[in-house]
Amino acid sequence: MTPAGNTRGTSIFASVDLEGCATLVHWDEVRPSADAQYQRARRLMTSEVDAALRGAFGAGASNAIVNDSHSVMRNLLLDELDPRVKVVSGRLKPQFMLQGIEGCDAAFFIGYHGAIGDAQAVMGHTYSPRVIFECRLNGEPVGETTINAALAGHFGVPVALVSADRTTLEEVRRNLPWAVTVETKESIGYFAADSLSPSMVCGLLEEAGALAVKRLPEMPPLSLAVPIEMEIDTLRTSQADMLELVPGMRRTASRSVAYRAGDFAEIYRALMTVIYLGAAA
Repeated sequence: MTPAGNTRGTSIFASVDLEGCATLVHWDEVRPSADAQYQRARRLMTSEVDAALRGAFGAGASNAIVNDSHSVMRNLLLDELDPRVKVVSGRLKPQFMLQGIEGCDAAFFIGYHGAIGDAQAVMGHTYSPRVIFECRLNGEPVGETTINAALAGHFGVPVALVSADRTTLEEVRRNLPWAVTVETKESIGYFAADSLSPSMVCGLLEEAGALAVKRLPEMPPLSLAVPIEMEIDTLRTSQADMLELVPGMRRTASRSVAYRAGDFAEIYRALMTVIYLGAAA
């Protein structure tokens, strides 16, 4: 990391999801398709991450890596991103939503969303709504934001900026209180939200990107107490049946499995196993 007061040379890693972007409220908008509503969502996603990085570059960041982290992970309109940005796209990445984070100075989480089961989360889910009913770290229910932040912390990278719906930012303030935040919308229900306009959100993201770079020397990586225990409640018992066959995975209830490790990279690999094997069950 660059010395305090000198932001030149700062490297930004941005993980970009879609459900937390401005105005989006329904799966029809965020599922990849040829439909106009998904094409609009792709433009929103691209413009929001580009705005945050524009602010970061303006504050002295020298380079950025963007991980397309939604669904098939081929959503961003690459020709519309700043030419200084490198993009990681496609599925089956070992670090999933954080592929490419090693060696970066700061993480931006753009367009993030609330956890499954959160009554205030529009389109709330945790990685795969077909597999995961709830995820807990050391006994605390968490969503993708905290889980990904813990992997970033494993690599020594602090989460400096999060843009998301209101309930996601409440999780951020509990677990990542140093991060700069941009609220895109407030849930009214699972398929409804009170949202800021896309242009307003992009303006806020540009300001937040600059502020995050300036505040970076004050921001610590997230560190969890070890050993780390991950517990996952699956949607169906058949998924837990398959997952308990994985070495190190313990069956703790009819729809629950647990995995314990001394570092978060191993926990995250176990999580990827849950997502992919659970979908196949």
